[in-house]
Amino acid sequence: MDKLLRSQLETELITTEMVKHCSYCVMISPDPLHRTPIYCIKYSGSNTPILVNLATCLSCGAFKKCGLRFEQS
Repeated sequence: MDKLLRSQLETELITTEMVKHCSYCVMISPDPLHRTPIYCIKYSGSNTPILVNLATCLSCGAFKKCGLRFEQS
């Protein structure tokens, strides 16, 4: 169980590293077990962010437009 939780946390850390430069992302919760850790203004329609999960953020894809390139090893 501990190994599964550690793997999940590592995956979430990598994912949040990818999306933190998105222009719609206002903040990311520091709690790795938070179910909706991303404060996003894209889906709220205003300057007040709503909380979204990582899957929602990845499906939007706006983080890809920030110009960062991730190299695969």
